[in-house]
Amino acid sequence: MDEKKFLTKKFREYYYQNKQVYTEQLNKREIGFIPFEGTMIRHRKVEDLLDLQNFLMDNIPRHLYHSVAYYKYPDKRSMQEKEWNGAEYVFDLDADHIPGADQMSYEQILREVKDHTLRLLNKFLIGYLDLDPESLNIYFSGARGYHIHIKSDKIYQMNSDQRREISNLVRGEGISIKSFLGIASKTPITGKGWISDINSELIDTLNKIAQGEKTEYVDRVGEDKIKQLLDRTISAKDKRKYRQIYMEQGIEKYSNTNIKMIENLLEKIISEYVKKNSVEIDEPVSTDIHRLIRFPYSLHGKTGLIVRKIDIDSLKTFEPLSEAIPNIFGDDPIGVRMKKPFEINFNRIHYKLEEEDTVPSNLAIFLSLSGRANIY
Repeated sequence: MDEKKFLTKKFREYYYQNKQVYTEQLNKREIGFIPFEGTMIRHRKVEDLLDLQNFLMDNIPRHLYHSVAYYKYPDKRSMQEKEWNGAEYVFDLDADHIPGADQMSYEQILREVKDHTLRLLNKFLIGYLDLDPESLNIYFSGARGYHIHIKSDKIYQMNSDQRREISNLVRGEGISIKSFLGIASKTPITGKGWISDINSELIDTLNKIAQGEKTEYVDRVGEDKIKQLLDRTISAKDKRKYRQIYMEQGIEKYSNTNIKMIENLLEKIISEYVKKNSVEIDEPVSTDIHRLIRFPYSLHGKTGLIVRKIDIDSLKTFEPLSEAIPNIFGDDPIGVRMKKPFEINFNRIHYKLEEEDTVPSNLAIFLSLSGRANIY
């Protein structure tokens, strides 16, 4: 079998059948694509859905992209000539930015990146930034991660520096004991954000220590000494004073005098809390106002999976390796030669592949495009 011709044929069939490949304000977007032979071609424009369909049939892209920006002249070659009119804010979450991903299986990576995506949505975008869930479009990237597009008038005109502030927020950039104390010792701790959350984490930890409960910081920073301070070795009057200082939401506990008693604990809490609750994103994607991003419902050229839109309520249970497989690829048996052993749960069936095997055509396409096997 001619592998490249087979893959191109399958992609052609998909794009001929599928009418969901679309994005808003299509005629204001720069279009880019990578064919099955050759490198990136960009600075293209299409007028409407019909024009896009003709474009796809003429080019059969292995990868298909549109600009996050809206332009007056999207097909001009220089950014200045295009006349930028605004841009969506896009988060790209991928395994490349998650520590330890190189030791994970493909399915473990998918689960880990989904956890980061859920945290980004719930803690930061809907939580800290109070964005309307209706303004958030979520897509499986077609490979190992997710894209979140913010479509809001509050966002469109932001420059790269303003977008970087949001990026820094979700990544926990610059959150240290010095920066924390610089704010917490001078400003009442109210509302939502890193400062409020860390303050609450400290209060919760101190209460657990005072009651003799274990915390994730036990045996690290001298909790026994802190418990003695709060509970045992001081008078009842001083005990009430210290509890009031350290266990309430006021700023007094972060003064130079009081912070010395719990400084090591606070430093550990900040370090661990930020590490546990920050989100790893591809920061250049979020700050680049001219970036190209994958087209909704296009096919990913390294997996054959669909860049599929997901409702927020469905994300937690979304299974890419069954719900993002193109139906048009079918499940006819096809022979594959594995380059090395590989295990995967694909379309709800477990496969343990070692050398030559026969698999459904949709899995064969995935294995070929991802470089794990050759079709024969």
